[in-house]
Amino acid sequence: MKSGFVNIIGKPNAGKSTLLNALLGEKLSIVSSKVQTTRHRIRAFLNSENYQIIFSDTPGVIEPKYKLHEKMMRAVTASLEDADVCLFVMDARDQVQEIEGLISVLKIKVPVIVVLNKMDLMGENIIAEKKQSIASLSGVKKVVAVSANKKMHIDQLVDSIVDLLPEGEPYYDKDELTDLPTKFFA
Repeated sequence: MKSGFVNIIGKPNAGKSTLLNALLGEKLSIVSSKVQTTRHRIRAFLNSENYQIIFSDTPGVIEPKYKLHEKMMRAVTASLEDADVCLFVMDARDQVQEIEGLISVLKIKVPVIVVLNKMDLMGENIIAEKKQSIASLSGVKKVVAVSANKKMHIDQLVDSIVDLLPEGEPYYDKDELTDLPTKFFA
């Protein structure tokens, strides 16, 4: 049995919440084109016979301009301290240099899986080139291209996550989907 904490980080509107919903097969996280829709850290659980993945969906990585932004960035930083794996979600249309800078600034110390989201909006050759460039970055263990919106390659991403999780018993009951009360989602 494998069990561990996987934190989802990335720039605003990279598709972090859409990805979480696709991974879970449930609409647990709010999805909007509005930047910074996710303001709270949301924990959600994906269970199987062989693993339990505890995901944390965090606010987008931004330069704090307001008190709320500072609080949201503290949540992102804190999420990196208790992770076993970091999913760094980037829009496939973004430049590779952007992710290189963010990984460096955030000082991520756990294995990083870079998720090239929105792959359906790019050509296969461009995706292959980006995957190759990103795979060579320090700290990056895997690069997986997905379309969270169309649920493409989600199983491949789950397999990549499970490969990096430590052996261990589940942290939460297998019937639970989140650690937040139902009232939070109302």
